[in-house]
Amino acid sequence: KYCIATSGCTSALHLAIKSLNIGKGDEVICPDLTFIAPANMIVLSEAKLKLVDINPETLAIDHKQIEKKITKKTKAIIPVHISGRGFNIKKIIRVAKNNNLYVIEDAAEAFMSKNGNRYLGTFGDVGCFSFAPNKIITTGQGGIAVTNNKLIYKNLLRLKDQGRTGPNTDGEDNYISVGYNFKYTDLQAALGLDQLKKLKDRINILKNHYKFYKKNLIKNKKFKLIGFDLKNGELPLWTDVYCTKRNQLFNFLKKKGINCRYFWYPLNTCKPYRQSFVGLNNSKLLYGKLMWLPSSLRLKKKDLINICAEINKFIK
Repeated sequence: KYCIATSGCTSALHLAIKSLNIGKGDEVICPDLTFIAPANMIVLSEAKLKLVDINPETLAIDHKQIEKKITKKTKAIIPVHISGRGFNIKKIIRVAKNNNLYVIEDAAEAFMSKNGNRYLGTFGDVGCFSFAPNKIITTGQGGIAVTNNKLIYKNLLRLKDQGRTGPNTDGEDNYISVGYNFKYTDLQAALGLDQLKKLKDRINILKNHYKFYKKNLIKNKKFKLIGFDLKNGELPLWTDVYCTKRNQLFNFLKKKGINCRYFWYPLNTCKPYRQSFVGLNNSKLLYGKLMWLPSSLRLKKKDLINICAEINKFIK
């Protein structure tokens, strides 16, 4: 029902956490394998980060492991819809309701992706989206936060705009709390609105990229695609793969003029959040073995044919 534009998805996550009055002494659950933004926003909100293992087939936070990490101090779960996947969001919502927890969906990579007939980012208390340069819609930077709760919406608006309420005059305004300057610009909005006209075409392009890779790449124990449930509405923003010799494949393709992208480090290996892999077995299993294949909207069929041919040559 409610939506605000923000300076980015990261700031939307920060606003979401603060709008739910989560802070010092609270705990927030987050997947170990994700872009670092949700972890940073949890810690910058003075809450404690609780890392949970992921599902190796979908890269989503393992909903079966979430309950093991819940304590009396736990206030929220942040599932991350990596590359547009959200197969278990309903199960996460069920866990949250059973334990009286908030759900903040990090849907940075899931704009227009669905679970059934409902868009990812609309299941939880707040959903956060990104319009960064590599997304299906880009405004350079920028993002949005959505919610069905009017009180949360008012909190988001106030926190995004220096803690003020009511008409904004830049003069004798009513400031009722501390706040941030996480506003979105008119120039960004104009760019985004124009791209919406091309959204349907872009959706079809991304789906066709994934279908082509799935049909034409050799798959075995050492190399496979991370799947998408297209029939249930998932939209592949990017096509990601598992390879036991990922670095060698990456360098092989680079020499052929084919640029891929390594996956993120698991959060528990990053200096600010370093801890052992105890309880994070799947993150450990996939560490150093994931990457994204070329997924640009500008890829032509001849490009995809060449990419698949070179990958298959390496696999053989």
